[in-house]
Amino acid sequence: MIRPVLVLTIICSSVLSYHQYRELKCSTPTNSIRGGPDRAECHLVLKEEELETGRPVPTGLGCWQEEHDGEEREYCDIVCPKSHTVFISFIDQGHRACFNFITYQIEKRNDEHVLWRSGKCLNSTVNYRIGCKFDDPFDTQFKSDNEIFAHLRARVRKV
Repeated sequence: MIRPVLVLTIICSSVLSYHQYRELKCSTPTNSIRGGPDRAECHLVLKEEELETGRPVPTGLGCWQEEHDGEEREYCDIVCPKSHTVFISFIDQGHRACFNFITYQIEKRNDEHVLWRSGKCLNSTVNYRIGCKFDDPFDTQFKSDNEIFAHLRARVRKV
């Protein structure tokens, strides 16, 4: 009798994960969804639950530009370090300039995840909702938002 309980306990503990959500909000002065003349500015919103309002990160903090195969990309750290699963759960409908795998995508770099944008998506207003799943509670990595902000400042300097 003890053996089935032990197996069930092991299975339940291995599927337990802690989730968090992020929203990356990028906007242009004209709110164009087609890729206008102005560069979008992005800011990250940290969320415990997917549909809550969340806590905003200062605009531009954690984002930087790089060249990739002759193409300009903007990368934004989405603060999901050591997460085992990261996914885009939502992007604005009817978008005309941002297409998954072509002008935006989540990329894993070491233990971190970033979202990159390129092409007309750089000059487009768009909102992404991103889910992160962790093996351990997120607050074991960062005790406060100030620690997260310091991480984002240091992240950009490393690149």
